[in-house]
Amino acid sequence: MAKGTGGQLKQKLSQSLSTWQIQVMNMVMLPHAELAERVKQELIDNPALEEGHPEEYDTIPDEEEGDSMTAEEMSMGDYADIDDVPDSTLRRYYEGQRVANEIPFAEELTLQESLNQQLPLTNLNEEEQKIAAFIVGSLDGDGYLRRTLQGLSDDLAIYQGVDISPQEIEPILEVVQELDPAGVGARSLQECLSLQLKRRERNEVTDLALEIIDRHFDLLSRKQFQRLAEQTGADDDTLREAIQLITGLNPTPGLDFTTNLHDTLMTVIPDFEVTEQDGDLIVTLHNGDIPEVRVSRDFEQQMGRSDDREVKRFVRDKLDSARGFVEMIKQRNNTMISTMTAITDLQREFFLTGDFALLKPMILQDVADRVGYDVSTISRVTSTKYVQTDFGVYPLKQLFSEGIVNESGEEVTTRAVKLLLKRLIDEEDKQNPLSDEALRMSLKDEGFDVARRTVAKYRDSMGIPIARLRKLW
Repeated sequence: MAKGTGGQLKQKLSQSLSTWQIQVMNMVMLPHAELAERVKQELIDNPALEEGHPEEYDTIPDEEEGDSMTAEEMSMGDYADIDDVPDSTLRRYYEGQRVANEIPFAEELTLQESLNQQLPLTNLNEEEQKIAAFIVGSLDGDGYLRRTLQGLSDDLAIYQGVDISPQEIEPILEVVQELDPAGVGARSLQECLSLQLKRRERNEVTDLALEIIDRHFDLLSRKQFQRLAEQTGADDDTLREAIQLITGLNPTPGLDFTTNLHDTLMTVIPDFEVTEQDGDLIVTLHNGDIPEVRVSRDFEQQMGRSDDREVKRFVRDKLDSARGFVEMIKQRNNTMISTMTAITDLQREFFLTGDFALLKPMILQDVADRVGYDVSTISRVTSTKYVQTDFGVYPLKQLFSEGIVNESGEEVTTRAVKLLLKRLIDEEDKQNPLSDEALRMSLKDEGFDVARRTVAKYRDSMGIPIARLRKLW
């Protein structure tokens, strides 16, 4: 009993961090651009800070003396949740050898953000727009609505205090289904394809394709083309064109939306730079436009001459705050560099070649074990950070992946399996695409024995449709 109590007490004490230590961990979470703004604002707010190389000071604030952070204390589990950090999805768009602060990235709105921006352009009133926004928030990542209208009605009553029947929700859902991308808000694949066809220019082929989807979807799913011809009375050429039109539609409009935004650009400044020099990998913390700061000697000397008690208290508070801020920057930099160095050591082959197939399986715990920090600390360092390499700029999260063991007993990343799976699909005969079972067997021939449902999961995660919808894709 005593041993158990002691363990709980130790854990409780390790999480009892000071305000200053919490601020250090919050600063670790900041990406480059946000840290630059934070430092510039601190220079404005605190007259005891000035730009310049940090000088040798006793940097811990007097009231926090003795609170310097140990590796064990870097856990922040009870104080911050990484999910609270804004994390926009960014598409890599690297141009040659441009300097770090000029590397453009395409910023991708989420599906929900895009749809919500379109809602004010509809003919819905303010109350109906709120209900439509609730529907939008209920969509899955692929753009489908898998909640029943009754379920939406119940949730609106419970969480929004809106009393509305499923029948009254239906016309609002129909407005959502008119938004872009086409097919969004569908409750089934059949409805998704139908919604897309209804936006096409009406002609003989489009009308036939719509008839097939709305009235003979089961025959199409079973590839009973002869019966389709009999049921629709269409000639072979028209039927072939209609089927080609259908197979060219997008079964997952939400995923397609995410992977095809290239227009809106923003600048992302990498937090790290990893370069190769004579076979060695050099890790640099990119400071860019982040000013170096130090405690102002002039402020301390000039203001310290006053005999006024309030002035002395003001000066002491500002100096303590300045010293603490300088130390926080130092702690952040040390944590960042040690973490990135561990990642570079673990993924040496990738940083030397830029080949994602050479990424080794790596989880947060692997890095934590190397540097002696808590996993939560590693999560905060890597969650919103980017690294510039000799081959491009990548989010650190992209370097982490679970692993599987191939037939040779070697552990490889799931990313490597996905790359091979994509190559198999890219090279398949589009007239006779490979089923998930056939893909599983092909992967097995390459030394990767994975289950068929795993193949399906990987395929879905890459936005690749099932075999029958990839025909003439």
